[in-house]
Order: sequence, then C-alpha cells, then structure tokens
Amino acid sequence: MKRQSFLLIALLCLGVNASSLAEDVSTKPLIQVGLMPFPGYSFLDEDRQPAGKSVKLTRLLLEQAGYTHEIRILPPARIWRGLEDGSVHVWPGVISKPGLEEHTLLTERTLGLVGINLYARPGAPLPIWPEGIAGKRLILITNYTYTNELLSTLYDVTLGVRFHRGSSHAGAVNMLLRGRGDYLLDYRAQVDPIVKRLGLAPLPFVQVAEQPMRFVLSRRSGFAEALRGDLDRAFDELAAQGVELDVTRQ
Repeated sequence: MKRQSFLLIALLCLGVNASSLAEDVSTKPLIQVGLMPFPGYSFLDEDRQPAGKSVKLTRLLLEQAGYTHEIRILPPARIWRGLEDGSVHVWPGVISKPGLEEHTLLTERTLGLVGINLYARPGAPLPIWPEGIAGKRLILITNYTYTNELLSTLYDVTLGVRFHRGSSHAGAVNMLLRGRGDYLLDYRAQVDPIVKRLGLAPLPFVQVAEQPMRFVLSRRSGFAEALRGDLDRAFDELAAQGVELDVTRQ
C-alpha cells in the first residue's frame, strides 16, 4: 500500500512538472519576423513561401530558442514601421534608418558582415574614396538602405554627385556595364553572383563599408530583452555544435 501511494505521488509530481514545462513553452510569444526581399537570402519561392539563406538561419535560431514564428517578406518601409509599432518583432539586418535605434535592440551575436562596394566597369580605373566620386554619376538601388555614414558622404554638396537609380541589383549592374553611370554602389553579396551569371570577371571595386548583421528587435513587442537573451544563447548552443552561422559566407 505504501509503495502504491509513493508511485501515485511520484506520477502526480511528474504530471505537474510536465504541465509546467508545457505552460512555459506555450507562454512564449509567436514571433513576427520581417525580411526584405534580397535575392539568394530572403525571397518567395515558387510556392510563394519565404526561402533563402537568411530565412533558413532565422528559422534555425528561433527554433533552437524555443519560439514559434511567422516569416514575411516585406518592403523596407513596412519593416521599419513594424519595428517602431511592434507589429514586426525581429528583422535580421543592419540599422541604417535614422531614428530606428531608439525603437529597437540588437542581439550581441553577429550573423555575418555585410560589405558595400563601389564598383567600376571592367578596365576602368578605380577612384580614391570619397573624393574620386566628385561630379560623377553614381548608381544606387531603389528602396535599399545604406549606412548613415555613407549617406552623409554621398549627399555632401561639395562632391556634387549625380544619382541614378536601378530598380534591381541585376538592373543596376547592367546600367553600369552600359555606361549609364560611372560607378555602382551596391552590396557585395548581390553583385558577385550576378557578375558570375553573366560570365564576367569580377568587377573592379573599392570596399567602402562593412557592417555586422544582427537581429534587430522591436522594443514595442514587450519581450525584446528576453528574446535577445534567448537568441544569443541559441546562437552559442548551435555554434558549439559546429553549425555554420555566418549567413554571408559563400
């Protein structure tokens, strides 16, 4: 009789512990993730589902941290507005929008280094940065972000830079090759695959910026601090297992 009572108490304790664990998991919020369309990194596949290297890494880290999540591919303005009002909880990226810092937190761990280069046409001489772009025609990508430091340089009135806009990375590369601009300012991770597909040798370039990519978390979510700690711990756990966590590595 005593043994049966002991087993009953033990089972009841196990039941309480199991229900507590289930409650802990269920109380974690559903994470709303926003990613910008970035070929190869975050895009909609043929089934209209988010895919790409950034999507895969984001899912991996959130699952390791124990969070359910929804991932959407959104334009930059929607992501920034969502981070400010709390409708987007997480964005893997580099803060370049003035004023966004006051609405967000950053994880400590780095997901890779995002390089921005100034490209010239094949055989063309490279300028000295930044004085060499004075009076030149510079191609930028519409709706893509650059660092605050870069923007302040580009819009320095003493340089007198003339801007042209490409609607896509491939379109901007073609604009450069056709002479519709003197230089192209673009992300290394986008230009290199395009040039390779075109069967060209690497374009001459000067690296003008390299920024660490991290998870940007909305303070308005109400759980940004806890989420940051969980994501950093998940990163360390996966790194200890030998998982590749640099999304920019080719």
